[in-house]
Amino acid sequence: MNRCFAICLTLISTLVLLSGPPARAAVTLTDMAGNTAVLKQPAQRIVTTFKPATLCLLSLGLADRLVGVDTPSKKGPLQLAVHPAIKDLPGVGRKAAGLNFETIVALKPDLVILYAQMDGPGTGKRLNAVGIPAITIVPETFATIQESLKLMARAAGCPERADAVAQAMDDLTGLVQNRLATLPEAQRKTAYFASSLGIFNTTTANMIQHEIMTLAGVTNVSADLTGYFQDVSQEQLIRWNPDLILTSKYLSQGQLHYLDNKALQRIKAVAGHQIYRCPASLAPWDFPSPLTVLAGLWLAQTAYPEYFADIDFSERVDVYHELLFGKSLTEMGGTLNDKVVMP
Repeated sequence: MNRCFAICLTLISTLVLLSGPPARAAVTLTDMAGNTAVLKQPAQRIVTTFKPATLCLLSLGLADRLVGVDTPSKKGPLQLAVHPAIKDLPGVGRKAAGLNFETIVALKPDLVILYAQMDGPGTGKRLNAVGIPAITIVPETFATIQESLKLMARAAGCPERADAVAQAMDDLTGLVQNRLATLPEAQRKTAYFASSLGIFNTTTANMIQHEIMTLAGVTNVSADLTGYFQDVSQEQLIRWNPDLILTSKYLSQGQLHYLDNKALQRIKAVAGHQIYRCPASLAPWDFPSPLTVLAGLWLAQTAYPEYFADIDFSERVDVYHELLFGKSLTEMGGTLNDKVVMP
């Protein structure tokens, strides 16, 4: 009996070896721009073309599948802390200056992740023409960030990874919403966001900064604006008279000199020294990625500290980073860097 069993086992093993590894099923995707992409198998060689895509891919634990990235990510402090080898990957360009199509093709990717503006759509068409699948993601809200994660994880054949990140995001948003559930409408604060383009350039209702403020129970004074970043006048900022001014991590210190103007000194946020730089030192939390929900918790705690007095914010931040990237913010040498020193 043992001899027969051994012979059968040998025959089965031989058949398995002859037949090779099981074929991986093709993956058909409809991306966030309504385009269809067909991958012969789950993506193993991935190129990301803008920072949100790279950060999302790293949060999914898929760094080892990157063969090319947007050029700025090669020097990104968080990207380098999570995946040091990213500095040696080929850079494929950037949104502002455009993508290098020839470099992308030469990398022989089986998936390219694109943005929906500028030359993203055109690059997608050119890639499809040469047989390289490409998908577009549009991560401008908490929901579409999760949708982007799920699309990328499906493309890589590991949808469960997106589920874990989405649950972590939901847990944090739920915490903020529950804490602020009893906040009286009359006590809600107002805020103005100054972009990296200047103190008089702000966000609109279509952008992630607006969603961060909404989660934090703060009214965005520029919510009536549409599109993307918009210029506003000094007079408009004075009329809005926000309780808080939030600035991009990349707003230059020199831009803050405009707030020395006597007329602007009457703004509540300026008079009360309620001006904050959006965290954090390694990567901006107001940038589309799973980190944006941390910005919501940070702003809510900043605006309404009495509702979060028992929350160890630093611990929450470290635990969240470790879940996403395998390392805490502290371990990566990061800090909040949220204080604005007036000139």
